[in-house]
Amino acid sequence: MTARTLPTTAEVEAQLLRSPYHRWLGLRVIEVDADRIVLEAAAREEWANADGADVVHGGILAGLLDLAADWALVGALGTGVPTIDLTVNYLRAAALGTLRITGRVIRPGRQVSVAEAEIHDAAGRLIAVGRGSFLSSVVAPR
Repeated sequence: MTARTLPTTAEVEAQLLRSPYHRWLGLRVIEVDADRIVLEAAAREEWANADGADVVHGGILAGLLDLAADWALVGALGTGVPTIDLTVNYLRAAALGTLRITGRVIRPGRQVSVAEAEIHDAAGRLIAVGRGSFLSSVVAPR
């Protein structure tokens, strides 16, 4: 197995933002290393749980956890890959405002990889955590 050249933060952000959904989320790539990615997003009114609510809908939070866990694999695989399953634990409501999402590789694999993610609010409080399995076999052999 040859060592993969780690993409820059700007390269990962450009690749990530090819998705219209990711652009709509307004994601910013803050940091990338071999087994971790840190993203930021500004939770806004469109993300609210209900009209006039000041908390983020759980589906948006699950989506953020999914994509951060997946994109944590970029150092090992070179790109994001399809999700097989995802488990989410919501720990507290997320107020509108800045959210920091950190994804970490648990185990990169030839067929299936495992990664996790967590979301913190601007005050550093843990909002939600998730762990998923990802279909790494769709990437060309390493």
